[in-house]
Amino acid sequence: MTIDANIARDSDHAKHDGYYLKYRYDTGTRQSPSYWGFGGGMREVRDRRGESSYHAVTAEMEKPLNKTIALRAQAAKLIDTRWSPWTGSSALVIKPNDRSYNEVFAERDIVDTTRAIEQKLTVETYGLSSDYRLHPEWTVVGAYFRQDFSDRNERTGKVARLLWEISPLPWLIAELNYKELDADFNGDGYFSPDELTESLALVTFRGTIFKESHALQLKVGGGEQTINREFSQDLYLVEFKARGWFTDSVGHEFTLGCKNTGDVSFAAQADDYRYCYSRLQLHRVW
Repeated sequence: MTIDANIARDSDHAKHDGYYLKYRYDTGTRQSPSYWGFGGGMREVRDRRGESSYHAVTAEMEKPLNKTIALRAQAAKLIDTRWSPWTGSSALVIKPNDRSYNEVFAERDIVDTTRAIEQKLTVETYGLSSDYRLHPEWTVVGAYFRQDFSDRNERTGKVARLLWEISPLPWLIAELNYKELDADFNGDGYFSPDELTESLALVTFRGTIFKESHALQLKVGGGEQTINREFSQDLYLVEFKARGWFTDSVGHEFTLGCKNTGDVSFAAQADDYRYCYSRLQLHRVW
């Protein structure tokens, strides 16, 4: 059984919250996961224009198809008197060996602003991603995806990452991260500029506490964000993660992060923008 809480806030006074109670039955192993599950909860979107709230029922599963390929899928029905859309995702997870991890994925979601919800806008995403370990210390990551919005906007995205796990310093990872988004137009009620690029240099500090029952990770870094090749701002990211087990049957996973443009601040000024997010999962295993 899992209690799953997702909370996000930004400096434009938008709020995105989700609260779920989920049950999952595992039928596989750590090396070959297999499970099915279901749950229920609620999802809320609030901004300066108004708010929308949904009850939700969810289902999820993962099943190996052979030794190297697994199918992962989830679906949710959002229930409201005005609009009750389906959302969900599916992925083929391909692991041909210990050095390579690949996904071919598809997703469907609502465009999560109240203006977009009033227009009943959805977005469908299709893509692939690949992680490849070039060397015990070096991993390269690449992804390409396309997004089709129901208002006929189309957006493509490219992501590239290079990670260096420094052997003499096992508690430190250095990372270069690049993302590019290209859209047909800036949507009505949601942020989608013609072109957006982000470049980040990051370091991750990691370790364990309480006799290695809890793993901690802190990621910090900075770079630049450019919109339509005209407007550039400094970009900063900080993210903290913790996971572990309080007992043999009760565990948790926790994430807290913020992304800022302009300067490092919890109170974004003028044209700066701040987006903060958190997720808490509490697990009970029988």
